[in-house]
Amino acid sequence: MKLISPIIILPLLILFSSLGVYAQGGDPSLPGAKPTPTPGAKDPKSPSGPGTPTLTFGVERKGRLDPKSSDKNPDGSFFEEMILRAESEDSLAFRVKSDYPLLGLRILGKNNAEVPVAKDASGDFKITTPTEGLPANGDYRVRVTGALAAKTAVPFTIKVDRVGLTATAYSERFNKIYANYRESDPASVDETVAKLERLGRDDPSRPTAFERLAIIYLEIRRDVAKAERAMEQAIKANGVVRIQIAYDNKWRTMTKLRSGNLGFEDQRTGWLRIQAGKLTISDKGNKLLTSMSGQQIKDLSKTLVSAFNLVSITGNDSRRPYVFAPEAMRQVEADLVIKLIQNHVIGKAN
Repeated sequence: MKLISPIIILPLLILFSSLGVYAQGGDPSLPGAKPTPTPGAKDPKSPSGPGTPTLTFGVERKGRLDPKSSDKNPDGSFFEEMILRAESEDSLAFRVKSDYPLLGLRILGKNNAEVPVAKDASGDFKITTPTEGLPANGDYRVRVTGALAAKTAVPFTIKVDRVGLTATAYSERFNKIYANYRESDPASVDETVAKLERLGRDDPSRPTAFERLAIIYLEIRRDVAKAERAMEQAIKANGVVRIQIAYDNKWRTMTKLRSGNLGFEDQRTGWLRIQAGKLTISDKGNKLLTSMSGQQIKDLSKTLVSAFNLVSITGNDSRRPYVFAPEAMRQVEADLVIKLIQNHVIGKAN
């Protein structure tokens, strides 16, 4: 039997000795060891204790300020605290209701940094930072506060509504989407449509995404049904829809040309714009040609000239009608123009 050399034994003893040291557990001074958690201890990553109630968008939560149980501010007033998780691009409205009229609201972020808020004319509290949004994504402590003159509990309700995106966030997202849009690239068109639809869902109160979607659907994809839906949403959000038109420089109807084809004798292109209660017609360079409110429209009709569908609008003070055709000159587009003017300018549908 061969004996093991001392040169080999010595390194093995050192190795086993070191392993024995690091295998010991429960000592927080050792590298990698974890202290035993204390039951009910506050989570250092959470802005409040584990029992702090949370706020959910659109859900009214009941609470009460009570001198016996509510936390106390240094100035002697009381507060009840809740946790809200939100993002910096959210446009938020905080509504606090109570029979006690002097309740206030405070929002505290990381390191107790206070987020400025103010009550608007509707009675809602709104964030008043330069972006009108929170400084960062994350959890915030929302405090309903009040100085209670008597030792009586004051019930209240609080509801946080996410009303859309901040103006800054909306503008930044739209500008980025439009900057990357390439009309001649089908993949770019698909990507732009998807992003604009997402932007419209995230903030349906602003019209810009819907206005651009309407143009893409009508002029690029020739999808009148989807264009109409986008136009309806844009007008509902106080926006303006734009439709490219062809017309005669003297507003004459179509006639047989010297070439033998049917068309406008002195054809021009321009824009019809429709918004709530008003329409405008301008030339290609956006020079205004006419503007009418619903009350100023005397007659609105569709005229079929051979295979072409024309729209005719006569104002109360017009000597002759404004006759034009949607750029593609299809019946479905002429029907769309008539419908939009009836519903949103004149204010009634046949």
